[in-house]
Amino acid sequence: MDKQTTIEGLYKTIGFFNYDSSEIQNIKDKMERYTLDDNDKKFLNNSYHSEYINIMFENSTVERLYRELDYELKIEKLNISIKLDKLEIFLFNEDFKKEKLGIFSLSYNIENRNIENLSDISNALNRYDTSIIYKKKTYKLKEFISENILNNKRFYEENSPSEQYLGSRFKNYIVIDFDHDQAKRDDLLYEIGTCSKIGTIKHNDLNSPTIAYKNKMLENTIACFNNYTGLALLDSFTVVGSNNYKKQDIYSHKGWDDIYYSIYIFNLYMKCTLQMLSNDFSKNPMNKRKEFQKFYNNCFYNKIAFNFLPNELHHCMGKGLEIQDDINFISNRLDTLATQINENQQKQQELLLLVISVIALIEIPLLLDSFREMLGIENIILYNICVYVLLFTTISSFILIKIKHIKNK
Repeated sequence: MDKQTTIEGLYKTIGFFNYDSSEIQNIKDKMERYTLDDNDKKFLNNSYHSEYINIMFENSTVERLYRELDYELKIEKLNISIKLDKLEIFLFNEDFKKEKLGIFSLSYNIENRNIENLSDISNALNRYDTSIIYKKKTYKLKEFISENILNNKRFYEENSPSEQYLGSRFKNYIVIDFDHDQAKRDDLLYEIGTCSKIGTIKHNDLNSPTIAYKNKMLENTIACFNNYTGLALLDSFTVVGSNNYKKQDIYSHKGWDDIYYSIYIFNLYMKCTLQMLSNDFSKNPMNKRKEFQKFYNNCFYNKIAFNFLPNELHHCMGKGLEIQDDINFISNRLDTLATQINENQQKQQELLLLVISVIALIEIPLLLDSFREMLGIENIILYNICVYVLLFTTISSFILIKIKHIKNK
């Protein structure tokens, strides 16, 4: 493979933030609202399930915004300039959540790059603290995005629930198209998908992955056609192909830049939401239980489309993000919580029965007094002493036995 062969494709980095309606308005004022033309609506209605369309394309559950950009950045350590073309924001308007989730993505122009260039660029722009130069001023990448693109929204603050999921890296969405040896495609997928340098596998040195690890990472690929293969990992979705993507081809560009990209955003939203639920579950488990149930009923679909390819992409992306594992984990915690709640309710019921029983026992002397009169016992003082000592002993023993029984449950 000639490393100097130029590539065509898409490169997007994706970040997350939490927001409330008031603080996000200043960002929204500078952006355009995403809309569908009649042809897009017809295509989506004929291809995708209505529930998924309503979430990702109808601006009901998700408000989609975009803004065309023309920024030239220089990656300081590489001394390479790169153009930033577009900002997209997806605002998920879940009325049942206090802290709503926003996802933003930045589209970089990678035309006329070679594969080694792209590898170095994606490795650098994947990190928050990469030093970049914009208009002769040096920034950390996260600070540049906050100050110049997101109206000083500090998405990287450590106390943000979404930031706990993301860490200090962006997610990568990469679709590249160039002439290459298909026998080497798996190596390229691994190296680009994991932000490794091109040639890492070929060099077979201490930094190269073992065959077992490489094969494990490549288990989650999608290869429905010979002209491309996709790889979904926790931090990236990568497609390497030939004659698969052309920017001038409206169908291939629209497919990978919008339609299929929306599936990835949808899966990232599910992953981040599940991670936030899992992280804060113990703080207010009853509220988290309600959130999870609403989220699951609203967003978890086995299939999103009538055609096979979107469903294959959806399953592949979800598997790479380990979404089903997170759902199973939270479901198990909910089952444990339900058992705990039932046990607590049972203890409360038993305590209530104990109180009722004690009240009933207290009324016994009144009944016994009538019984004394029937027996003709005249020594009231002696009779009462015997009765109350016996009653006190009985009630004390009853209470101690019940309390011990409740504690042992």
